Amino acid sequence: MINKKELEKQIGIKINDISHFELAFIHRSYLNESDDDIKESNERLEFLGDAVLQFISSAYLYNKYRDYPEGQLTNLRSKIVNTESLAEETVRLGLQKHLLVSKGEKNTVEESKHMQADTFEAVLGAIYLDSGIKVCIKYLHKNLFYKIEKIVNSGSLKDHKSLYQEYSQEHFNTTPTYKVLSEEGPDHDKKFVMGLYINDELISKGTGGSKRSAQQDAAQKALELVSQNTK
Repeated sequence: MINKKELEKQIGIKINDISHFELAFIHRSYLNESDDDIKESNERLEFLGDAVLQFISSAYLYNKYRDYPEGQLTNLRSKIVNTESLAEETVRLGLQKHLLVSKGEKNTVEESKHMQADTFEAVLGAIYLDSGIKVCIKYLHKNLFYKIEKIVNSGSLKDHKSLYQEYSQEHFNTTPTYKVLSEEGPDHDKKFVMGLYINDELISKGTGGSKRSAQQDAAQKALELVSQNTK
């Protein structure tokens, strides 16, 4: 059982129904070894929390950085809500200490950033069910969005093409190539479709009014694939 007062102190929120939060800390591995009559893990809450996080962070950045184009907003959001960032907050708040896991997973909780990030999202899902969207917004302002100004001021924001090139060089030891897949329309209103390739394998397609913008779109889609595959 979770100590309600201790958790309230950690997250800075008054808890109405502790059962939401008890579920948030049940890792799927725990179901196989638990003697308790527990049939559900925190995966559904993680799913809900992820949706809440994406919505609130998108709305926050949209309203705060009105001169940023869509691509730059996406880039900034990815730096805030990625696995590394969420895991950092989980550890800072000490939430990972409540996580119920199998005996074989106990030694990995303090090291697994994916497990820690999933816990952050599950807790956010619990907060939404327990207190609603307004409390979630306040929680994220205090426990995540404080990082944004530092990221913006650091000058670390790069375009999608540069970011995916860094990823490709690190993980595939090669630089992505781009090929024109189709081109249509008059000169004053061209539409290009570009393919992004890694070692002759088509990774994503992008569209745009110029080859450069289509390449950026393809790189953005490739980065989104990376994000989905690492969650």
